[in-house]
Amino acid sequence: MQFNYFEVYCQKEASFMGAKTKRLNIFDYTDYRKYLFDYYLAQKQGTRAFSYRYFAKKAGINSIGLYKDVIEGRQSLGRALIFKFSAAIGHSKNEAEYFENMVYFNESKSVEERKLFFERMMACQSSRAKIIDAGKYEYYSRWYYSAVRALLTCKQFKDDPDSIKEIAHSLNPQIRPDQAQKALKILETLGFVRKDVEGYYILCEAAVSTGSLQPDKNVAGLSIMNYQKEMIKLSLDAFDRFSSDRMNMSTLTLSMSAESLAEIKNDLAALRNKIAGMAARDPKPEDVFQLNIQLFPMSENRSGATHA
Repeated sequence: MQFNYFEVYCQKEASFMGAKTKRLNIFDYTDYRKYLFDYYLAQKQGTRAFSYRYFAKKAGINSIGLYKDVIEGRQSLGRALIFKFSAAIGHSKNEAEYFENMVYFNESKSVEERKLFFERMMACQSSRAKIIDAGKYEYYSRWYYSAVRALLTCKQFKDDPDSIKEIAHSLNPQIRPDQAQKALKILETLGFVRKDVEGYYILCEAAVSTGSLQPDKNVAGLSIMNYQKEMIKLSLDAFDRFSSDRMNMSTLTLSMSAESLAEIKNDLAALRNKIAGMAARDPKPEDVFQLNIQLFPMSENRSGATHA
């Protein structure tokens, strides 16, 4: 869903009124359009002379409306424009590099490209946003982080070498003790688990916070897609690791309309919620299971658009 920047213009404008203009921290952003939108408002609050015309002249851009077209999603920034925008804003070397990678991250089409540019973004800065968002990204990049978290509901484990070794060997496929240790550290850092007075790990209800870095669909999408790809790889190996009574694998190929697709997706979401609720109410969980549900197009309509 496209972010409607000018729908909240008045609210943002009011928040800037009466406050001294402060330099925005570009490292608190992962969406360059949001960053440019807030930058415009901050500059406008600092000096009413600031305008799209003023910025275009400063950046050496012929189009007065280009800035507005960019933040509203009608125009993307190419390499030459990225440099012009950075120069006009007055970015430092690290800020300019972060801005460039942020643009490429937002505009990339593949998961691999977004992963590459996101990691480059994280390498450019050392703010709190890096620690939190990179941690969240790390959590979804390894299948066993979530598996360790789920395992903690089945049995009590302490922060000691024997427990960590048991955690590592309890998963299937097994992981190394150092990987189990890192998983626990990631979970504790993100607030998913904590240690009680006796040193046992227990689950927390607190959600992960990104601090000043606002939740962004691109970052969330990238994290989730990496996580899902890891889990799909595991499902392929499951045929060789488990007997049929421990699994439920099925496939279904069918044709449907866009209306039926929307209804099926809603039903699948309801089913996931039902299953999650059943697991949450289970008084004595014994093992960790992974449930993957895949629904994807295998044809294209005559206009060339995929049925998705």
